[in-house]
Amino acid sequence: MRPQLYLLASGLFNQPTHIRLKGLHSLLSELLSTMPTDAPWRKTLIALESHLNDDKNLEVEYSRLFILAFPNATVQPYGSYWIETEQCLMGRSTMEVKEMMAEYGIEVAENTGLLPDHIVSELEFMAYLANQEDEKVVQTQRQLLEQHLVRWTPQFITALKKAEPAPYYQLAADFLDQLINSDVQELIVPNRS
Repeated sequence: MRPQLYLLASGLFNQPTHIRLKGLHSLLSELLSTMPTDAPWRKTLIALESHLNDDKNLEVEYSRLFILAFPNATVQPYGSYWIETEQCLMGRSTMEVKEMMAEYGIEVAENTGLLPDHIVSELEFMAYLANQEDEKVVQTQRQLLEQHLVRWTPQFITALKKAEPAPYYQLAADFLDQLINSDVQELIVPNRS
């Protein structure tokens, strides 16, 4: 289920097109039908389901939050912006994620307009990793969590909520926070004992 949860999280922050939202709705329905009733994100995902049909307004909101006035967008979806001391894009942290992806033969397609440290790219990479079980892959998941996602997604989520987003993005931020925190408890905390 973790790979699908990360795919869902990635899709929630990708540019909302009618086709993408339709796919997210399908994935979300499948997840809700199979996830345990006590899953920490279940209520959030149930609330989110009704907001996946508003593609025109979501496109406008996506632009307002993540694109307009680039590079000074309201909410920067790039890890390097939050991790690097100069708040720059394409910093050292971007290259680290790019190198991690390259170890698995993965690269971000040029036609997406995304960088390796974009929230969508990092979450899709985590979905890919979560679909495998060998120890090297688990170590890479821990590295991606500790050295990247945990270091910048809290700031990203705070900035997103401060921007007073539409309910869809508020719920997407809540889900991302719940998912990352759950993985920290699952993958990182047990190794510190």
